[in-house]
Formats: sequence, structure tokens, C-alpha cells
Amino acid sequence: MPKVSEEHREARRRQILDAAWVCFARNGFHKTSMPDVFAEAGLSAGAVYRYFPGKEALITAIAEVSTQQLIDLLDARLAADVLPPPEELLPAIVEDLPATGGTDPAALAPQVWSETMRDPRLAAAVAGMLGDVHLRLTELCRRYQAAGVLDPGLDPGDTARVVIALIQGWIIQWNTMGLAAHQQITAGVRALLARPRNAGQSGQDG
Repeated sequence: MPKVSEEHREARRRQILDAAWVCFARNGFHKTSMPDVFAEAGLSAGAVYRYFPGKEALITAIAEVSTQQLIDLLDARLAADVLPPPEELLPAIVEDLPATGGTDPAALAPQVWSETMRDPRLAAAVAGMLGDVHLRLTELCRRYQAAGVLDPGLDPGDTARVVIALIQGWIIQWNTMGLAAHQQITAGVRALLARPRNAGQSGQDG
């Protein structure tokens, strides 16, 4: 297929996804109809169905895009020569997630997670995506252990699961309770993860 044709297809797919993103953020998954997406995209039904057979396919694609954004952020951190302290890294990751409505990051993520409880196919797809996130967070935990920042006795995979739960809860509270909740969680995470200065020296000095 000619390159220009493939670029056109990708641009059209992105156009449809952007329109669905706006509709879902505005009205939620269940109150959004495919005609709503057609109108927002400015395309005919046939043009949209050529790329997405229905609303479920759009929801899955948005989940993929959202999760890939998080994966890209983690990959960028893993590629860095030096990792920042975890109490700085986690807030930065959450704050760098693109907003889908207002100033709230990953505004559609809570809707996706809720939808997995009624759609087994979406649940399987999201589980696979979170598996990719888990692999990267596990590697981050290993590197922090090697640097002496995290307890070497911790299981890095289990710790990564806790971090995923923290990020998910963080996103939910930011989207439902606003910026103040985000700031409070950020402060709490920094306090919990920051290593005490001169740890271990007090006993020696006495």
C-alpha cells in the first residue's frame, strides 16, 4: 500500500478516535451513541465503520492509546542514565499523563476500568496492557533496589503491583475530587517514599 495512503488511513483513524474521546469525556460511554461520534468527527457512518465496527472497538482503542501513553512515559524514564528519587518520579509520571478534559489527566481511565467489569473482552485487553506497565514498573523497582533506594528484600513484582494500584487510585481521586486531592496525594507519596536524611547515622553518633 502506498505510504501516503497509509498515512491517510492513520490520520482518519486518529480523527475518529479524537472525536470519540471528546464524546466519551463529555457524556460517558453509555450515553454516547455512534451517531454522536459521526457528528463530532464530521464523517459519515460508513467512513467511521470502515475503521471501527462499533462503540466497543472505540473504547478498546482509547484504552490502548491511554495505556500506551503511560508506557511511553515509563520507557522514557527507563532510558535515562539516572533515575530521579521515587518520591519525585511517581508524581511526575502522573502529572505528565495527557489530559482528556479540563486539566485532569487520563480522564477516561476510570471509565475504562469500570467498563472492564461488564465487558470480558475489554477486561482481557486491559489486563494485557497493564501487564506491559507492570513489566516496566518491575524493572524500575529493580533499579531502585540496585541503587539502594528501595529495600532489597522487597519483591519487585509485588511492589510494582502496589505502584499500579497507587497510580490508579491517584487518577481516580484527581478526576473525582480535583486538584487539591492530587496535591495531597503528591505530598503524601513524597513523605512516604523519601529516605530519611542521614539514616543510620544517629545510632553511630550516640
